[in-house]
Amino acid sequence: ATTTTDATNAATATTTTTTTINPRDYHSTLQPHILHISTRQRGNPLLSHIRNVPHQYSPMTPDYIFSPTRCALFLSLRYHNLHPNYIHRRIAELKSDFELRVLLCLVDVEDNSSVLLFLNDLCVQNNLTFILSWSEEEAARYLETLKQFDGKDASAIQKREHTNYIDQVTHVLGSVRSVNKTDAVQLMSQFGTFRNLAGADIEELSVCPGVGVKKVKRLLEAFRAPFSKEGRKKRRMLADQEKTGDGGGKGDNGALGLNNADDEKGKEKNDVQTEMKV
Repeated sequence: ATTTTDATNAATATTTTTTTINPRDYHSTLQPHILHISTRQRGNPLLSHIRNVPHQYSPMTPDYIFSPTRCALFLSLRYHNLHPNYIHRRIAELKSDFELRVLLCLVDVEDNSSVLLFLNDLCVQNNLTFILSWSEEEAARYLETLKQFDGKDASAIQKREHTNYIDQVTHVLGSVRSVNKTDAVQLMSQFGTFRNLAGADIEELSVCPGVGVKKVKRLLEAFRAPFSKEGRKKRRMLADQEKTGDGGGKGDNGALGLNNADDEKGKEKNDVQTEMKV
C-alpha cells in the first residue's frame, strides 16, 4: 500500500511539473546560443536553408526565438490570403512577452501591394518590425543574421574613426579610384607629407614605385579638379571671361590706334590746306 501511494504521488508530481511548463514562459529557459524553432514550423521549406547557426525545435508561442527578449513570426502571403485571421491570432498570443518582435513575411504572390500595405499598418499598430523576403533562402538569411548579431552593439557596422595621421591620409588617398592602401603608404614614404604629395607634378608622381600612368592621372585630377560641379562651372566661366577680356582689350587697342591714325591724317590735311591758302 505504501509503495502504491508513493508511486501515485510521484506520478502526480510528474504530471504537475509537466503541466506547469507553459509555452509562453518556455523562452526564459532556452539556451541562448541556439536558434529555437517552434514545432509548428516543421515542414517549412526555408528551414533547409538554415546552415550557419545551431538550431533546434522547441514548444513555444513564437515561430522563432533569438533570445529571451527577441522573437519572430513567419507569414507567407499565399497562406495569409487563404487564412486572413491567422496573423491576428498569432500576434494576440505574443502579448507583451518580447521587446523585439519581428514579422518575417515571404512575398510569394504577384498581386501583393494591398496586402503588404495592410500588414505594414498591422505591424505599426502592434509594435512589430516588418521584414520582407522574396525567397525562402533570403528568409533563412534574415533569421541567421538576426541570431548571429543578437546581443551585439552597432560597432560592427559603424564607420571606424581614423585617429593617427597615416591612417587618415591612407583613407583620403584610398578614395581615389584604383589607389589602394599599399600605394598610399608608398606615396607617403616618397613625399613625406600630404602637402608635398598634393603639390607634386606629373613627373614627380611618375617616379614613385608602383604608381602607374592611370593612377598618376587620377591623383592629379583629384588634387587639381574642383570638389563640386558648381566650382567647375565657375572655373570655366572665369577662364572664358579672361579669354574674352584679352580679346576685347586687343580690340580696344586696335580701335584706339585707328582713331589716332585718323587724327594724324586730319592734322596733315589741315596743314596742307593752310599752306595752299598762304
